Amino acid sequence: MDPQYIKELRQRFGWSQEGLARELGMCFGTVNRWENGKATPSPMALRGLRMIDAKSTGKESRKRVAFRLQTNFPIEVWFSGYETMGDVDVNMPFISTITENLSSIGLMFKTQTYLKEGKILRISWNFGRKKHYEVISRVIWTSREEHEHSVGVSFDHPMPDVIGNVLDTLI
Repeated sequence: MDPQYIKELRQRFGWSQEGLARELGMCFGTVNRWENGKATPSPMALRGLRMIDAKSTGKESRKRVAFRLQTNFPIEVWFSGYETMGDVDVNMPFISTITENLSSIGLMFKTQTYLKEGKILRISWNFGRKKHYEVISRVIWTSREEHEHSVGVSFDHPMPDVIGNVLDTLI
């Protein structure tokens, strides 16, 4: 897809570059580089763009690419690899929080801690009885609201099986 077509596609939905990035599980800078011709979408991103393009007519035009389920369950967020923040031990949960929504490509949660876009995190759910799930994710956006930050993360790989298992456990 050429840069102008990506821009036109985004505008059909009335989305900002950040809005399109959220839909695709990308960061704002990636979409900006596509539209400025400085980078081209990966095969996975092209698939997402084609899905959006297919939905760009009629009543389907405002729907999200990935179905998102409103959720409210506990997660633990860890730094990935050897990263630390101040005196936080990488082997200890960095944040214990509650999800806001979940899809096969990412999730949202709130925290009082600022997380920089691009930060790589490990997110885990522990339901006991050998039901523990973990995914590697990347912070793709944050927004400040009063005394806390909303955080959107994208899974490094779409995780329909893991998310399906999490949802089966919850239901």
